[in-house]
Amino acid sequence: MQVHRLSGQEDWIYIHLEVQGSAQAEFAKRMFVYNYRLFDRYDRPVASMAVLADDSTDWKPQHWGYHVLDCHMEIRFPVAKLTDYADQEQSLADNPNPFALVTLAHLQTKATRKDPQARFDAKWTLVKLLFNRGWTKQRIIDLLFVIDWMMTLPDPLKKQLWQNIQQLEQEKNMAYVSSFEQIGMEIGMEKGMEKGMEKGMEKGMEKA
Repeated sequence: MQVHRLSGQEDWIYIHLEVQGSAQAEFAKRMFVYNYRLFDRYDRPVASMAVLADDSTDWKPQHWGYHVLDCHMEIRFPVAKLTDYADQEQSLADNPNPFALVTLAHLQTKATRKDPQARFDAKWTLVKLLFNRGWTKQRIIDLLFVIDWMMTLPDPLKKQLWQNIQQLEQEKNMAYVSSFEQIGMEIGMEKGMEKGMEKGMEKGMEKA
């Protein structure tokens, strides 16, 4: 990223972000390795940080290093542990930051893993929050894709959700679902082409 510091100085900052979905013994070492390889390639300071999306409550690596013959090598990096927000769902729902909504979707996806109806209710609540934000059409469609991908539903509940969304659009005089469905159709057809034109288009249409 090209940025201006508070001093007014222009600078380039390289950001290395890792999203880790499961606890891994070698994760902190990997952060160290990636950081020094990036520094070696670009010869610029690299800010490494991690989003930990695992279920473990006590796994929170934030540093790695070694020392030998009075030579010390170490990296310390900030982390965002998503389980730390498990008791802040209302705060996330009220937060205008788009990533707060994605974090909330992540937490509710895990919480409703074995309860399709509870997931439907949670997903519908998130969709209503999304439409009430006053964001641009493209941002709403993008986040709708993310939430839809994360919080999968059985077909009957999926159909019910889209009926609810269509009703919500009519109430708010919006027209986002049609664009969302068109994108879904294109993705389905594109994947279908790889397996066979006729069969693939049929599946693509069904998915859309």
